[in-house]
Amino acid sequence: MKLADIANRKMPPAPWETGEKIPWNDPEFSHRMLENHLSQDHDWASRRLSIIEQHVEWLSKQLPNGKSRILDFGCGPGFYTHRLAKLGHECVGVDFSPASISYARQQAVKDNLSIDYLLADIRECVLEGEFDLIMMTFGEINVFRRSEAENIIARACGLLRKDGLLVIETHAFEEVRRQGQGPSSWQAAEAGLFSDCPHLCLQENFWNEAASTAITRYLIVDVESGDVREYGASSQAYTDAQYLEMLGKTGMGSIRKLSAGEWPVGDAFEEKLQVYACRR
Repeated sequence: MKLADIANRKMPPAPWETGEKIPWNDPEFSHRMLENHLSQDHDWASRRLSIIEQHVEWLSKQLPNGKSRILDFGCGPGFYTHRLAKLGHECVGVDFSPASISYARQQAVKDNLSIDYLLADIRECVLEGEFDLIMMTFGEINVFRRSEAENIIARACGLLRKDGLLVIETHAFEEVRRQGQGPSSWQAAEAGLFSDCPHLCLQENFWNEAASTAITRYLIVDVESGDVREYGASSQAYTDAQYLEMLGKTGMGSIRKLSAGEWPVGDAFEEKLQVYACRR
């Protein structure tokens, strides 16, 4: 795409039309994103470690005595799996960011931990055996189309042992709508998340009322060449009733929403993120 093509871009784009997701699986992008995962100055890529450690403490109390088998869908740099493995549990982490998986593996070797990290798309990865705990945090489930989200949840439930625990952190409906209704913006940068070279970034947000979906489009303009790259991300919004319906279809024995005391989301995410704990 060239600079002149921006004027002819589709307005508004349809959900997932601008791309499956911003390019987390691109090696160069994933390296730049890893820097944000590791930062303790903000928590928009990964939670601050103080919050993660509270989550790990709660999770460890829910597990049966002795070694448990744990699966983290969308594990990122392995913050949860690393800490749970240190407590003696057998952990498997799945993510499609090459830099995050590489970092997680390096940290496991450094601390002599046996953690199985898989570089794979959670929609397609093949896993064996059963798990005592399967987790998916930080609203990751909302980035998928509903049919894909339902399939991921069904597969996860099928991998749980009897009385196993599924923990899914989701975006509240109003938070997804807020993202979709946010204003467009321009930003100039010498380097940034989308490029190591000087560029302009146009971010456009759209809310599709009929589909209850937020769409974000990023147009990255290379300053030197004028070339334009387009990326996109979509988020599916669900009401509480729809989350319960989707989880209920799996036949889980109990489903409940955790309180802030049990699962703190952090000040920046109050009323934006919520977590469901489901027992098979």
